[in-house]
Amino acid sequence: MPRSRTLFATAEDVEQAFFDALEHADLEALMELWSEDDEVVCVHPGGPRLVGHAAVRAGWKALFANGPVHARPAHQQIATGPMVSIHSVIEQVMVAHQGKTSVVNVFATNVYFKGPQGWRMVLHHASLAPQESALSKMPTSTLLH
Repeated sequence: MPRSRTLFATAEDVEQAFFDALEHADLEALMELWSEDDEVVCVHPGGPRLVGHAAVRAGWKALFANGPVHARPAHQQIATGPMVSIHSVIEQVMVAHQGKTSVVNVFATNVYFKGPQGWRMVLHHASLAPQESALSKMPTSTLLH
C-alpha cells in the first residue's frame, strides 16, 4: 500500500518542512516535499544540474551521506500567485572545516507549484553568496548542499 503524502496548505509550509528535513538528514521527508513530476530541478552549490525525481533523490542521498545540513533561511523574498510561489532566500549554512565551524551564506531560489496534492517543490537552485572571510578559507570543491 503506498504511503499517503502530506497535504501542504501553503508554500511556506513546504519550505519549513524542507529546512526541517535538512536539519535531520531525512531523505524520505525531503523527497515527500518534491513534486513527483520528471521536470523537477535541483542545483547544489558547485554541483551539476539534477533533472527529474530520481536524479534529485540521488543528489540529496549523496549529500546526506555526510550527515545533516544545518541551514536556516534569512532575508526571504516571496512572490506568490494562486498556483506558484517563488522564494528567494539566503540560507545560512553551518559548515565545519578543519575543526572550525563557520556560517556560509548561500543564495537559494525555491519554486513551489500547487496541485491536487497541495503545494510541492519543483526547483531548488543554490549558489555560494559573496562573503569575505568564510568563503575565502574554504576549498572551492566543498559542496555545501
